Amino acid sequence: MNAVKTTTMVLFKIGLVLFLVLGVVVVLTQAAGLIAGSPGLVSGVVSALGLAMTVAAGATGLLAFVMAYVFGWKPGED
Repeated sequence: MNAVKTTTMVLFKIGLVLFLVLGVVVVLTQAAGLIAGSPGLVSGVVSALGLAMTVAAGATGLLAFVMAYVFGWKPGED
């Protein structure tokens, strides 16, 4: 069971970093596109990275749900 906890936590951390980094890249690229006046850059980065960011965030959320059972967390606990 300890290996399951460790694996789940590692996958969660990887997913968290992945979707946060992708989100930051999207926002910074869109900001650069706004400053440069380039609508193609603003919408293009979402076309390029939006799906990967959304899938990473969704998978990480599901892992967090699984972790609640694996770690035996109860509602209202910190």
